[in-house]
Amino acid sequence: MRHVLIVGATDGIGLALAREYAGRSWRVGLVGRDRKKVQEIVDMLSGEHPGGTIVGEHPGGTIVGGVLDVTVRDAVKPALDSTLDTLGQMDLLIYSAGVMDVGPAAEEEMLRVNTLAAVDVCEWAAAYFTRAGQGRIAAIGSTAGDRGRKGNPVYGASKAALHQYLEGLRARLHPDGVGVTTVKPGWVRTRMLGDVPGFPPSISAAKAADLIRRGIERGRDSFYVPAWWEAISILLRLTPRFLFKRMAPP
Repeated sequence: MRHVLIVGATDGIGLALAREYAGRSWRVGLVGRDRKKVQEIVDMLSGEHPGGTIVGEHPGGTIVGGVLDVTVRDAVKPALDSTLDTLGQMDLLIYSAGVMDVGPAAEEEMLRVNTLAAVDVCEWAAAYFTRAGQGRIAAIGSTAGDRGRKGNPVYGASKAALHQYLEGLRARLHPDGVGVTTVKPGWVRTRMLGDVPGFPPSISAAKAADLIRRGIERGRDSFYVPAWWEAISILLRLTPRFLFKRMAPP
């Protein structure tokens, strides 16, 4: 049985990934900041895959829950260590926590959750996998990180910084036999997305999770979800600045 630890697994793409891997007989560790919500999801998935547990209760289940507010940096290592102890081992770490909002307070939270916390979690996983001599780290970036968007430039900046960090981490860990995957979703129908125009079309979180799992299992370094977003991203990156500032997407 393979083991995956998903940070940010109580909503959106993270929750869909937890269901995707649990349905494929992986042992799943899901981490979120709300204990009640974590327990609800453990109970839900355990109904489909009996044997779930939340950290601190009855270890040994197929679905393991852990509680962590990733913005509390001193809490990251002990919380993940505790979850991993219950999970048993780890073959794959997926960082799926992310926020997108507007306003000065939201800007700070986006940088903390989307970038700084991602670095903290990925560095923790990197240390584990380096000792093991194998494993893979994957993190959910965004097409918004490929070029600044007028609607929320700080969100795009937080994801661009994540992409750059993962690129460097990939090169650093390659000699140790550890893979790093950057996932760049387009519009996925989650609570974060809200209302968007009809084009380009959005996809469900379940469909995104299936595509993400496939890309990770193929050992890809970086990929878009769905794949056709790569063409859109290339066009946006190639658009001259004098045009982009007049017609930039939201």
